[in-house]
Amino acid sequence: MKHVVVTSDPHQLFDSRPTFSHVASVMGSSRIIMTSGQVGVDEFGRTPEDVQEQMTVAYASLRRCLEAAGATVKDIIKLVYYIVDYDPQNRKHVEPLVAFLKGHRPATTLVPVPCLARPHFKFEVEAYVAIPQQPTKEVDVVVVGAGLSGLKTAYDLQKSGFSVAVVEARDRVGGKTWSVEQTAGDGKFVDRGAAWINDTNQSEVFALSQALGLKLVVQNTTGNIVQQDQNASISQFPYGSVPAGLAIAGGVDDMVALRDATEAACQALDIRDPVRTGGHLDTMTFEQWIKSVGGGATALASATVWTRAMLGMEPRDCSALFFLNYCKSGGGLLQMRSDQKNGGQYLRFERGTQSLSIGLAALLKEDTLLLSSPVRSITQTDGGNARVVSARGDFVAKHVVVSVPTPLYKEIHFEPPLPAAKAALANLNKLGFINKVIVRYDRPWWRESGLCGMLQSFVQAGPVSVTRDSSVDAKGQFSLTCFCAGEAGKAYSKLTKDARFKAVVEQVKATLGAGLPASSIPSPIGFEEHEWSNDQWAQGCPCPAAPPGAMTQYENALRTAHGKVHFVGTETAYEWKGYMDGALRSGIRGAEEVTRVLSTPKL
Repeated sequence: MKHVVVTSDPHQLFDSRPTFSHVASVMGSSRIIMTSGQVGVDEFGRTPEDVQEQMTVAYASLRRCLEAAGATVKDIIKLVYYIVDYDPQNRKHVEPLVAFLKGHRPATTLVPVPCLARPHFKFEVEAYVAIPQQPTKEVDVVVVGAGLSGLKTAYDLQKSGFSVAVVEARDRVGGKTWSVEQTAGDGKFVDRGAAWINDTNQSEVFALSQALGLKLVVQNTTGNIVQQDQNASISQFPYGSVPAGLAIAGGVDDMVALRDATEAACQALDIRDPVRTGGHLDTMTFEQWIKSVGGGATALASATVWTRAMLGMEPRDCSALFFLNYCKSGGGLLQMRSDQKNGGQYLRFERGTQSLSIGLAALLKEDTLLLSSPVRSITQTDGGNARVVSARGDFVAKHVVVSVPTPLYKEIHFEPPLPAAKAALANLNKLGFINKVIVRYDRPWWRESGLCGMLQSFVQAGPVSVTRDSSVDAKGQFSLTCFCAGEAGKAYSKLTKDARFKAVVEQVKATLGAGLPASSIPSPIGFEEHEWSNDQWAQGCPCPAAPPGAMTQYENALRTAHGKVHFVGTETAYEWKGYMDGALRSGIRGAEEVTRVLSTPKL
């Protein structure tokens, strides 16, 4: 969709490049957005002393405002910025402004001021924005969200003969499948989000990968796992076994006993009726359950590795029933945690998991997708249709399928409002904190000392709880994916970017590199990271989890429709919740649900 903001500089006015244009016009249909003034305060309430750093933080906040509205920098008509103690002989604002605008030149006004709302604020910026609008479009079904569940819903509905529009808030398809190259075109992809599948019990995602002709890579499990104990001591043990000993006496037995008790408890659940088969487990957190079955400090440390890596949470943050049912959805704790055949982490994609989403999106009919267009309201009309209002255009549909996590339902205004049970579930379910830090190397040096690349750390402060070898040897892409999750991840996120990467590399050296000469451990050649909790359209990762009591009261509302509005997403799957296979299965269910209603003759 073409931008509607056109800038110009009238004849004989002074040259205003590169910071602004003298005139900015809006050409064509548009939706006008205005922001409040953004100042140099980050998400932790910190304000840099340096004024240029304040400007950088303020522009980052403004960019988030634009993203939330479905706008880009090129949609800005005018900027107004206020500078305390402005010195025209030292124009410190120019460099951050040019970096933010990236070649766009809206109209601007600089206002020198004696002070702002707080004594330490030195800069503030506000924006006026025009988002281009497409004409209102009528379709059978609007799908909100172009992750795997939404794309699968849309594809199956189109195969059944229905007209579909997919409306996505991001500027890309894939949701939490997001793959990036080291440099453009080098084919050395790593996954910032979802990464693993298998070729047996994850039948839907494997079938799609084969249909799209995508090359898969077997996860490396050859060699030893590195164990970092609670006292930071280092040991190794072969993949598939357990440590020979741990810091706390009896720790290995404690850990194994909890593993076996967890496996037995989750296997006793019926994934299609977890409350009936395990309702008593919903009266306590997973941590409380661990203690109730005799788990000690080592068992709790081991379980913390599970919940951090699987949900981005601590064992105290979710219901015991939720966690055990989550495990059962993947065949059990042992299968879900396994990196070998039949396990949750057996295969990866040579070109990253986003290739799966891109391939599925390519199967949709032309003009099905509208990107960078968050949906902000869904109104079911008296005429029997639903009106969907998105940032870049409105839709009228017979049915709507919402494919976003339950905690993000708050981002959409529903009319009539969501039923009380579904609204309560959306309010109670919480997303965890995971920052996937991928460290790139020029060779897989850990293999040289007989390691498979996996670290599991019982150190509460982390920052890394788990690492995995995420290399694609055929492409010369060698990397370790490091999970900084839960409370350790949150603390880690408060560090500067340089400090974050330094902390990860130091922990990798101290664990996978323990005992090796420093000269034998190469310096990283690149880093990738993504804090999913800071992502406007994710707000956490990988899958919402329920606290005690929520499933007992509201589990029945998870998959129910609200009139003509239906709900999908990996958390609604019975099998492989939180995984790509679960996302696809939920999309199949959503398409079948809508097809059934649309195909039923009206009397």
